[in-house]
Amino acid sequence: MMVEKQSLIKSLGASRKNLFVIIFLLLNALTWLFATLQVIDYFLKSLETSISQNILVLGTYYLTIVFSSFCGVFFSLTTTRRNVLLIWIVSGIVFSFAPFMLIDKSIEMLTIVSFLLGSSFGFGMPSCLSYFADLTVFENRGHLGGLIFFLASICAAIFTIFYSITQSLSIMLLSLVIWRCLSLVVLELTDIERIERKERQPTPFKRVFETKGLLLYLLPWLMFGLVDSFEKAYLQGYILTSFGQDFFSINQLIETVIGAISALIAGVIADLIGRKRVIVYGFVSLGLAYAMIGVAPFLRLAWRLYAVIDGVAWGIFIVMFTLVVWGDLSPKDVLREKYYVIGSIPLFGSRFISVLFLSYTETLPKESAYAAFSLAAFFLFIAVIPLMYAPETLPEKKIKERELKKYIEKAKKVKEKYG
Repeated sequence: MMVEKQSLIKSLGASRKNLFVIIFLLLNALTWLFATLQVIDYFLKSLETSISQNILVLGTYYLTIVFSSFCGVFFSLTTTRRNVLLIWIVSGIVFSFAPFMLIDKSIEMLTIVSFLLGSSFGFGMPSCLSYFADLTVFENRGHLGGLIFFLASICAAIFTIFYSITQSLSIMLLSLVIWRCLSLVVLELTDIERIERKERQPTPFKRVFETKGLLLYLLPWLMFGLVDSFEKAYLQGYILTSFGQDFFSINQLIETVIGAISALIAGVIADLIGRKRVIVYGFVSLGLAYAMIGVAPFLRLAWRLYAVIDGVAWGIFIVMFTLVVWGDLSPKDVLREKYYVIGSIPLFGSRFISVLFLSYTETLPKESAYAAFSLAAFFLFIAVIPLMYAPETLPEKKIKERELKKYIEKAKKVKEKYG
């Protein structure tokens, strides 16, 4: 068992200490993102905001994440990665105090707080993700990516339970500050200065888009974001009016739990059979789920099955399209921040579009559900087409080596059995 662990670390090309650092930095940031969204949601509910005010606050949050990510990329060209991560973490600690500014609970102050929180998340994420790609290799990038999202889901659930028990926003904010401070402590454990840059050169955005296969993976991810942002806004209103809040809450819980487990399993499978096949399975299964609720949106069982399949698909996509694929496509000898910032646009852009769609979908009649969900299934199947021409980012040599290893193991078992 010890030999297996040592070989795993060796194959990753990084020390245990540095692997722990990058896993914790990403885990900490993702948990912090989820918790800050809860804080913003708390103030939106307490202010009893209108739809236009929700668009202003949440739109500011998501768009600021994208904008600050680009700022972080350009800043990373002028300084070391350690400095970028240090500024990122310190700003997260400082801006975690920002909600305390909301004494008067005005929509203007909440918008400013959303801007501060969004910028403190987005600024360092490209560098952190690039660091993750530098420390990992093809064979194990999926394993670690799935593990990070699985642990982040557990930590986010702990924060939610903690907040529901304490019912104190002040304690929640202080816990966020302490949680973010832990990243500052952990950052000091790494020897990041010795492993970064070296011969790596900055890559123009034009050359990034010319990378073989990047657009063929980016287009399905973008199409999924657009379809999902509209459909999620519509189905939220449909479920609430048709089945009630309790049914909707249980569906969300199912999606979250299944998504966390799916992320962990998808990462392992992607390292065995390749990323492309796993992503295709996710699109096809989600297309079938939308087709099912498009045929029978009035059936509770159909919505439960949809929640399960949607959770599986999101688990696959969140790991593949945020941590794995862009690291696979980016060459080892370049700074990978630009690949990751481009790959993050569909995720946060779709969250903003979903907020915009929410005001529109509430006016749609329930009878339009058949057409809305059927169209979603159609576009998701269309999204698979670019993937048919996309290259497999896990080298074919690695896949064949694993298949050969399995074949040898089976042959040994047969020989031992029949001797």
